[in-house]
Amino acid sequence: MMRAVRRSTVPKILIGVVAVLACVRAATAKPPADGGAMNDAVARDVYRDVTSRERSMRRDAAVKFPGDLWSQDDDFHERENERVRALAGDKGVRLTDVVRAIDDGMRARWPTNVQPVAIVPPCRPRLSY
Repeated sequence: MMRAVRRSTVPKILIGVVAVLACVRAATAKPPADGGAMNDAVARDVYRDVTSRERSMRRDAAVKFPGDLWSQDDDFHERENERVRALAGDKGVRLTDVVRAIDDGMRARWPTNVQPVAIVPPCRPRLSY
C-alpha cells in the first residue's frame, strides 16, 4: 500500500517543482530591450519590404488552405507577423513602429511594387475533406 502511494506522489512532486521553477524564472526574467525610434526612410523601407512579400505570402497560404479564404487570410497574417517581428529585430526598432509604418504606408498610399490587399474574407466553416 505504501509503495502505491509513493509512486502516485512522485509525478505530483515533479510537476510542482517544475511549476515553481517556471514561476521563479518568469518573475526574474528581464523584458527584451526596447528598440529605437524609426525614422521616415526606415519606415518606408519596412513598408516596401512587407508589401513586396505579400503576393508570395498569399500564394503560399492559398496552397496551404485551398478553397478556404478565411484560413488563407489568417495564414497570410501569421506570415506577415513573423516578417514584421523579424524586421523590428533586424532594424533595431520597436515592433509598434514597424506596424505603424505599414499602417501609415497603406493609408498614405506610399509607393511600392505591389498594392496591398485590404479586404476581409467572410468567415465560413472550414471545408470538409
